[in-house]
Amino acid sequence: MKGLNFTLYQEPLFDAETAYVQFQIGKGKKQQPSVYMESYAFDCIRGVIWNSHREFGHQKKVNQINNADWVRCLNGLKEAALELETCKDPEHLMDILSIPNHLFSHKAVVFERKDDLQKFLQDIVLWVEKHLKKEKYILIIRHD
Repeated sequence: MKGLNFTLYQEPLFDAETAYVQFQIGKGKKQQPSVYMESYAFDCIRGVIWNSHREFGHQKKVNQINNADWVRCLNGLKEAALELETCKDPEHLMDILSIPNHLFSHKAVVFERKDDLQKFLQDIVLWVEKHLKKEKYILIIRHD
């Protein structure tokens, strides 16, 4: 793990060796607005999305999520951000976010960045809410 960078980017600023995830509005047209994040940062929140939308595929390259399903996902992300305020230890954080097993060995590092992670959740919620007003879909695209 190179590190945890809980930042949403407007451009894909990653090198060829860095895996990242893209949220793109619409049904995949190239000119549609997107935000980008490091894959490890997304791994810290993907469990919350899966808990709210069981059709979300961790191994899929592209997940197309409709407006109604995003509303459920947003509720889960908002709830997780609120719960992080009172989170007191790494195990509780792992439960709140349903973080995947491959990050368990890094739970102390993730916990140290709890405030950044909370802001990351809030930034994602704001971006998705802004675009759901006009669009019926937002894609989650993995770039490995």
